[in-house]
Amino acid sequence: MKHVFPLLALGLGLVTGFAAEASARDPVIIQHPPPRVPAVDVEPFLDAGCVRSDDTLDCSASPTIQPFGCFGNTLHIDEALGGLAPRVAIASCNADAREDGAVGIVNLGCMLPQKRRYLLATGGGRFELLDTAAAFLERFAPVTSQAEALGFAVALTTATPEDTIEINDGRDFLVDRIETTNVRKVRGGYRVRLFDMEVCGCGLHPTSAVDYFVPNSGRVRVAARAQVYQFSGFVCID
Repeated sequence: MKHVFPLLALGLGLVTGFAAEASARDPVIIQHPPPRVPAVDVEPFLDAGCVRSDDTLDCSASPTIQPFGCFGNTLHIDEALGGLAPRVAIASCNADAREDGAVGIVNLGCMLPQKRRYLLATGGGRFELLDTAAAFLERFAPVTSQAEALGFAVALTTATPEDTIEINDGRDFLVDRIETTNVRKVRGGYRVRLFDMEVCGCGLHPTSAVDYFVPNSGRVRVAARAQVYQFSGFVCID
């Protein structure tokens, strides 16, 4: 979990500072309709004894889920994965990266580092753990739809969708034009716009708009990246 603290609240006597390169005027924001993605199925996790709260599943009372070693016995639901095919109940089951031999698809967290993994329901009360990108590709490739492309880009990177971007006093914009998350069909696959914030430590934590190319093979790669906004003042994230 990320913990965000303004430095002033820590008693360090630092006040908000503005970056010299911040945009002098509000940017033009192109608000795309959110990609249409089916809802993620979570019923098998509930049947296994997990309890849902918003986008998390507390599985501390589930003898079926506990052996998979999910950090804090908690699963995380990401609605962006609802378009994966074949369709399956899926939730992230992160591993504690401080443990010897921990394996995962991407690295998450700061002072409490984790490795993202995915738990799938395979029917009959059974579950399967995917803890590498290769295993994820083997299970879900090829990518044949915009909804699948979104799921691959989110599952295999640290970036996330932003369906709405609002002008507010909490951040400085670094560009004159921003497009929200969208998925476009291109030659050989799809181009997916996501957003990725620089986390950990103290600073302005710029967020980049990242365009990922998701080919039919599912091997996601960065096509373009540009910083688009940052916090108006120094913030500590651990």
